[in-house]
Amino acid sequence: MNVVIGKFNNEPFHALSKKEISLLLKLVPSEWESQVSSVVLSSKIVKKTKVAKPVEYNATSKQLTIFSRGLVREDIARKFLLELASINTEEAANSDLDGDLDKVIKPYLDKFLKARVYTKRSLLSIYQ
Repeated sequence: MNVVIGKFNNEPFHALSKKEISLLLKLVPSEWESQVSSVVLSSKIVKKTKVAKPVEYNATSKQLTIFSRGLVREDIARKFLLELASINTEEAANSDLDGDLDKVIKPYLDKFLKARVYTKRSLLSIYQ
């Protein structure tokens, strides 16, 4: 799985790091990951774009794009998992399944939130 990070020079930072995306992908069933060829952490800020949601899947290119700059880590992780789960659920277009999908992703989200992935930025904040 290819994870690409859009370049930018100023805050706000991404809610999820490349390591955290990799961890999330390791936690979920392989069927969820099979429909995605690449994940892009966009350099764009979601409020300044016209996207409907911060995690979007393009079925044609099999690309999952995450607009996470300035957003909350737990929220983006949840939305990332919801999108992965919904890609493989044909009925996911039905809004009644959102509650069911929350139940499906809960164990993976709980494991992710218990794990602590250290990045350079988080280590710097610990030692300052």
